[in-house]
Amino acid sequence: MAERQDREQEYIFRNVQLFKNDTLGTGSYGAVCKAKCDQLLCAAKLLYPVLFQIAVPDPGKEHRHPFRRFETECAFLSRINHPNIVQYLGTYRDPDTNAPVLLMELMDESLTHFLESSPGDIPYHIQVNLSYDIAQALAFLHSNGIIHRDLSSNNVLLIAGTRAKVTDFGMSKFKDINVSRLATMTTCPGTPAFMSPEALNEPPVYTEKLDNFSFGVLLVQTTTRQFPKPTDRFENIQVPHPRNPGHTIEAKIAIPELERRQAHMILIESTHPLLPIARHCLKDRDVERPSSQQLCQTLDALKRTPRYQESSQQDLHQMLREKDEQITANDTQLQINERILTENQEIITQNNELLHTQANEIQTLQQDKATLQHEGEARKRQLRRLNQELQLSEENTAALQQAIDQRDREVTQLRQALASKNEEYHDLSTRMHQVALQDEQATPMKPVTIKSLPDAPDGIGYRSSSAVIGNKTYFSPYGHRTVYEFSNNQWHKLPLCPNNCFTIVSVNDMLTTVGGRSDTQPFSNKLYSYINNKWVQHFPPMSTGRIGPGAVYANNTLVVAGGFHDSNTSTTVEILNTANMRWSIVSSLPVPTDHPSTTICGDYVYIHPRTSNAQEKYSVYKCSLRQLTQSQPSSTIREKIRQRLTQSQPSSAIWEKIASLPVSLSTLVTINGHLLAVGGWDSNRDNTKDIYQYNMTSWTVISQTSTRRSSCITAALPGNKLMVVGGVGEDRKCEVITFV
Repeated sequence: MAERQDREQEYIFRNVQLFKNDTLGTGSYGAVCKAKCDQLLCAAKLLYPVLFQIAVPDPGKEHRHPFRRFETECAFLSRINHPNIVQYLGTYRDPDTNAPVLLMELMDESLTHFLESSPGDIPYHIQVNLSYDIAQALAFLHSNGIIHRDLSSNNVLLIAGTRAKVTDFGMSKFKDINVSRLATMTTCPGTPAFMSPEALNEPPVYTEKLDNFSFGVLLVQTTTRQFPKPTDRFENIQVPHPRNPGHTIEAKIAIPELERRQAHMILIESTHPLLPIARHCLKDRDVERPSSQQLCQTLDALKRTPRYQESSQQDLHQMLREKDEQITANDTQLQINERILTENQEIITQNNELLHTQANEIQTLQQDKATLQHEGEARKRQLRRLNQELQLSEENTAALQQAIDQRDREVTQLRQALASKNEEYHDLSTRMHQVALQDEQATPMKPVTIKSLPDAPDGIGYRSSSAVIGNKTYFSPYGHRTVYEFSNNQWHKLPLCPNNCFTIVSVNDMLTTVGGRSDTQPFSNKLYSYINNKWVQHFPPMSTGRIGPGAVYANNTLVVAGGFHDSNTSTTVEILNTANMRWSIVSSLPVPTDHPSTTICGDYVYIHPRTSNAQEKYSVYKCSLRQLTQSQPSSTIREKIRQRLTQSQPSSAIWEKIASLPVSLSTLVTINGHLLAVGGWDSNRDNTKDIYQYNMTSWTVISQTSTRRSSCITAALPGNKLMVVGGVGEDRKCEVITFV
């Protein structure tokens, strides 16, 4: 029986049974389970009991309290009755928690589950039918002054995958139907992927066209079977600074909704009749969107088109074929069941005989059980005695462990004291070295002679690298697998290296290639050393593969910085301890760079980045080897995996920016403890001949090369000699400068 009062309806049931273990769905506020009201199966919405104990901190935000939302949903459902809105049956008190329960008609599944579980595209007429049902529900709500505010595929329920009903009115609001626009009723807490632009602003401003926007999102989801994932609402762009010509500032502009959802909309057939409806609903301005009545009229017209009729007929024929196949399968199964029944009767006869035999065995087992019980009692007594002995042994072990722990603490304290003393000694030694270095670099170097050398082979120039071992100098053309040796005033070619685009460096007087590209690794992490006229993997591989990194070596430490990795310039810095052959990721560079100019002068690593950043192309950074080795993060496998998953890098705080160079694309080199920068690109975008020396505060021109060049290759030779090869402007030009 049912009763109605002031448009409110509620059915009266004699017996209500909740099946809390048969959950249909869960949310942040509660869960929906099956229930049985008298003989009627239905759905029951229960809030978590703990939520009823939460106090409302702000009286102006009662709508955010879960109990208020529950009351609102009950009030809405009790006042509305429509074939496309989930039927309200009444409320009920849970006898276990005394919490209110909302009773509704039982549906088969949500639109979200239906789309995700469908094996293929949804038939066209089903798409139209479901969309029409949702539009009918919106038209009814809007004509009665109701805005749903949380329309999404999770809040649309289906019957047999053919009829749709709207549910979840906890966020809905009544409004004066004579007012065309409402502002800041409450902050709209719907599903962001389905929300219109005006509802996501603060404060929100919206009309019932908010629901029509969400309806457009549902159309795209229904036709593509993909949950909406729009891009960011705003885009940051660089615009001219209004007061500082030549500078830019970052501005945030809104992205149109059709562009935010373009990745899904391009999946829809261009002639699909629902596509223009969806595009109309997804207009940024609410006044440009169609009304719910217009949506109903448009979808109703689609039901009379040939495409709709053809889709319906195909679906009907498919259903008939499936029914015939099901009947045939049932007949086959019936025959199998009859055969199984006959076989089971034979098995029953055999089992009866087996039971008689087993009864005799059970009698024997009972006799054995009595014997085992007697033996078990004896074992228990023995076990109690052993437990007493074990307890005494554990007490002795505990006393011994306490003594060991005390000794470990004393050893730890001694190690900490020793480490502190070593730190103080190292700091003092570093300061003395810096003072000596500053005194030594106070006097500028002077060139004595400039001697031309035979031209370098083709390819040695821009982005190449060099290494010096004894009286031999090695150069690697970028992009090649070849390494050239210069000795006795002649050029010699070494055997081909397994990689190309690598960087060469001298490690423990071994010529070694770092990174590059191979046939199997577009960004190689391997190191190859030239030993006995062969390239072998003498050192372990890096954790990060890269092309053209900077590489320097000193004091059993190989430093690899920057490079090109995964189509992006990198800030990653790794060091290899050649004593224990272990790699560590350390403090990252302040700016991403590939093919940086890198050298070691004293205790410091100096890096001049190759970058298009106008503010960084003249920069030079330094960091002491001690700081690099002490900034190593945890090298455990778990930590390395975490860094890769989060794409995080260690902090770059220990890199210190020194005085900027007057030129970009210069090449750093160390001659007899002096830091030099050779060539480069000046402010007029011209190559330069100048050679600069760093005097701890600034860069000073101390000499010039014979020709203008930038991005050249340098090598520090014995006897205060500087070898300069190639570069932009002089591809093969080679010379040696002697300093005093």
